[in-house]
Amino acid sequence: MQAVATGVTPPALSRVLPYPVVGVVLAAGASSRMAPDFKPLLDLCGATVLARCVEMFRQAGVADVLVVTGHRADEVAAEAARLGVPTVNNPAWREGGMFSSVRAGLEAVVRRGGEAGGIGGTCGGEGAGALLLPVDAALVRPLTVRLLLERAAVRTDRVLLPVFDGQWGHPPLLPPSALPIVLADSGEGGLRGALHRLGPQALDEVGVPDRFILRDMDTPDDYAAACAHWTTREVPTPQEARTLLTVRAIPPGGVAHAEGVAAVAVRLVDALNAARGIPGQDAWPGGRSGTGPGLDRVLGSELDSELTESAALLHDIAKGQPRHEAAGGALLRELGFSGVADIVNAHRDTTFADGQPLTEREVVYFADKLVRCHTLVDVESRFGEKLAQWRHDPDAASAIEGRMRRALALRARIEREAGRPLADILHPLAVGQSAWEPDAGEAGLCAGPGSHTGAVSCTGARQAVSCTPGASESSQAHPAPGTAPDSPPCPAPCPASRPAPGPVRQSAEDENLP
Repeated sequence: MQAVATGVTPPALSRVLPYPVVGVVLAAGASSRMAPDFKPLLDLCGATVLARCVEMFRQAGVADVLVVTGHRADEVAAEAARLGVPTVNNPAWREGGMFSSVRAGLEAVVRRGGEAGGIGGTCGGEGAGALLLPVDAALVRPLTVRLLLERAAVRTDRVLLPVFDGQWGHPPLLPPSALPIVLADSGEGGLRGALHRLGPQALDEVGVPDRFILRDMDTPDDYAAACAHWTTREVPTPQEARTLLTVRAIPPGGVAHAEGVAAVAVRLVDALNAARGIPGQDAWPGGRSGTGPGLDRVLGSELDSELTESAALLHDIAKGQPRHEAAGGALLRELGFSGVADIVNAHRDTTFADGQPLTEREVVYFADKLVRCHTLVDVESRFGEKLAQWRHDPDAASAIEGRMRRALALRARIEREAGRPLADILHPLAVGQSAWEPDAGEAGLCAGPGSHTGAVSCTGARQAVSCTPGASESSQAHPAPGTAPDSPPCPAPCPASRPAPGPVRQSAEDENLP
């Protein structure tokens, strides 16, 4: 069984933590429903379950980790020693349940106090905080812990609870001030009961794009599912992708465009799969199907609808940055979602050989060319507008014409493989119609094709302010120094009390080209 890498250097936090943090892995239980197997020492794709927990903390930047032992304590302690982490034994694990392990872990953290080291914090005698992770929650993403640590830097006195799909999950982050209170608690209802008794004023929920905060491994079926999930862990589900858009504070206009592109991309995948004799996505223990990104494909193989939808939702996650497609791919790799990074990296322009099979990459690229905000457009109109805009610049016009030829060739390829014209594939959608129906109150997100000409103004709840045509809220918020802001698929709502940026000369290489 392989050792866990210890040389991982996580990205620096944007703020310094006010206290050190210790990752506490709760591994004292008997795994009775898994007998004769023992959860902490089970293999999870090349490393023990315990090793995966330690690895996750280290990848998130939590260097100080300890393990609470109980059942088969000597074996768990030996594995912990191999991983280079200390242990504390919980002699009351059998009668006291998991809360007794919580107590044992927190007592160890309190004893170590400000000398614990932790990450990014200043000890100052204030003690350490604790992240509490049951050993069978080994699939939790490092990103989840990073988001908790980022919030801890500004909510120093709150217990931070990761939330996905409206539910609390693992691991909660307890600040030093909460440790003695939880240690003095009766333990009725376990840790959840103790946290509830702290009161809402002491708790802060942190939305995370991580379904695994809600998963455990109580049964052999759970373990089989975890092994299957591990192989696709770097591909977010559509729900995780939507949560990530919220975490990244993507403005409403950007979300509307993402939803529109995703809706079109899924229709394209369904049509191609149907033509290949593949009726739909068959569920499997990992919750996904398809071959996934970056794997060898053969002509006629299945396209993954969920992968396509997630990549389409995230394709503009770095909109507003120079070469936003490359920036988006790099960001997703850093966040642990490398499974969609290559697709995002190729969505602005791509090349493909006629003899190569179509993949999710080409589908997302083409869907993006068919959607302005969440409104369906045709390829000729999309590129024709840009040709008219750049007709004075031969280099720019030539680049646009090349992109249009590639988009039209891909349209012909999709129609040929699907055995249907594009209009039939997208039916009942038609050019000029919305590919995605916004919720009530969001209908004004996009003014439709051609609305990028002329300034718009915002009224009502937002302060009236003039907006620069073609500049999205995200690009106004994060313009690259010395470059023109990204042109959005359509105008987004005007940001309140934010001045319009001055004119910046665009060049033939500017990514405002389609």
